[in-house]
Amino acid sequence: MQDANAASHANDRDAADATVCPLCAVGCHLTPGEDGGRARGVPGPANPNGRLCAKGANAFESVRDDERLTTPLVREDGDLVETDWESALARAADGLGGVRDAHGADALAFFGAPHCSNEENYLLGKLARVLGSNHVDNRARLCHDNAADALESRVGYPASTLGMADLAESDLVLVVGANPAVQQPVAFNAFVRASDGGLVHLDPRANETTRAADAHLAPRPGTDALLLQAVAATLLAAEEHDAAFVAEHTTGFDAYRDALADLDVAAAAAATGVPVAEINDLAADVADADGVAVIAGTGVEADDGATVDALLDLLCLSGSLGPESAAEGGGFALFRGLNNEQGASDVGCRPDRLPGHRPLADGAARDRVADVWGTEIPTEPGLDETAALAAFGERIHGALVVGENPAVSKRDADWTAERLESLESLVVVDVYETDTTAHADIVLPAAVGLEKAGTVTNLDRRVQALAAVADPPGEAHTDFEILCELGTRLVGDGFDYAAPADAFAELRAVSPVHRDVAVGERWGSDGIATADGRAAFSEADVSVEAADTEGLALVVGSRAGGFGASDLRADDALHLNPADAAALGLDDGDAVRVSTDGASVETTLTVSEGVREGVAFLHADVADPLVRAGAATVDVEAR
Repeated sequence: MQDANAASHANDRDAADATVCPLCAVGCHLTPGEDGGRARGVPGPANPNGRLCAKGANAFESVRDDERLTTPLVREDGDLVETDWESALARAADGLGGVRDAHGADALAFFGAPHCSNEENYLLGKLARVLGSNHVDNRARLCHDNAADALESRVGYPASTLGMADLAESDLVLVVGANPAVQQPVAFNAFVRASDGGLVHLDPRANETTRAADAHLAPRPGTDALLLQAVAATLLAAEEHDAAFVAEHTTGFDAYRDALADLDVAAAAAATGVPVAEINDLAADVADADGVAVIAGTGVEADDGATVDALLDLLCLSGSLGPESAAEGGGFALFRGLNNEQGASDVGCRPDRLPGHRPLADGAARDRVADVWGTEIPTEPGLDETAALAAFGERIHGALVVGENPAVSKRDADWTAERLESLESLVVVDVYETDTTAHADIVLPAAVGLEKAGTVTNLDRRVQALAAVADPPGEAHTDFEILCELGTRLVGDGFDYAAPADAFAELRAVSPVHRDVAVGERWGSDGIATADGRAAFSEADVSVEAADTEGLALVVGSRAGGFGASDLRADDALHLNPADAAALGLDDGDAVRVSTDGASVETTLTVSEGVREGVAFLHADVADPLVRAGAATVDVEAR
């Protein structure tokens, strides 16, 4: 199996020196340019024309960055000082092992990241559980937590139900809470713009995706689910749904239909701010389409999954949820942002799941993993990263942080710093100095994705091979090598892999979704994979509430993709509708203060018709203090 796996790693590459772009979840193939300059695209499943976006073309900037960590660091007399690898690894193992001996394994937390490969996140999860802790997580998954949970419970797995290439076959693509024209431009141009199907954009702010759309619906923030339910109610009233698909492949339809019958579409339109005519037009588009595809981003996460449920209900009504339907190009595409965001969760780097998304409560899954790992698996789900951070210094006394920066969390910065300082042992593996390394006892310099072998999994479940097309600077090592060393020192046997391909072979033995997938292929099958082969309709809440008119609703744009992408982020301005700006006595270009209880930011104003009334739009990097303070609405004033 190891030889076949190594061969499939090689076959996934279209050129001997090609690898996968580390800057977003699309998974474009690229290779170094001349003299290590701008990257050159290589045709692959994600970028069939071999084109790269601006971020991908500059992917090698991180390799040449003089700010990279190059030498292990340990804290001496309050300061981080350089040391050799042997001393740093010994200190790290002694610190984490000392916490385990003094407080038990449950006092250790392990944070991974999508910037790490499948094999690296797998090893981190294995190390945590062999030591006896389920406090293992990668925070990026929480960005799509509601969507992933809804997909897992209703479709059978927490991932896209169709491939990117299928989008080109869709009669109608509905983009909700996402801006793929900017965040995933190669996929958007290759598979959405290039298709003959229609494109409808749901977002409170017009943006680059809107320019390519046939229609733009701008509901008030917090009313997306209600808008989609109004569309579904219109379809049902006209009996324009796919009755055969519903009967053969769904459950709970009668209760759902009865609930939607009580929805006042006119009242819903008034609450969402979207005219009834636009709701009727979208319902007609859905009814006329043979295959409806949804592209969803982080904008669907704000209402505890109500929008995702409404989208899945609409796909069920239209018969567009995978190969169970005759419709081509139908399904739900979860457009994750970071390059291995999907894979990190697939391999079990989360507190409540084993590799392959098997619940900890699944005894057969625990036994399968225990047989391979040679140890019993703790059964109690661990803390996710947010809860673990809150428990630092109380329940959690030691942490191993690999490629993550928990100091930058949606909490007060001083509070977070106190939590990190309260640990008895904090070991950080990273590429750069960060707000978290400032509190670390040991810092180990790591390689970036362009400098390592292994695999990553892109946003449509394709397992892709990495190749080391550059050398790490100084004494930096790959996360895989570092985790093997720490695992051997903390546990002993079970971490002496010769190469990432050996760890992937072991992953296949414990993960159902990886067992039969070859590198270069998409794991699983499209469509519905529940135990009974049916997708359940949601228990729809069709209550219509009046909009809250106090303050402006804060809408936050997505962050850039990854290492080296910060210079390509969106502008720093606050965007307001002309009516809101006029009501506040503000003009385009004015200096403004945006505030909520306990936090404020200062920036300049851009007045734009593209933002609906009642919305204050800020890029995530600017809005960070407001997000940390839990702001849903903000006040704006001149400064």
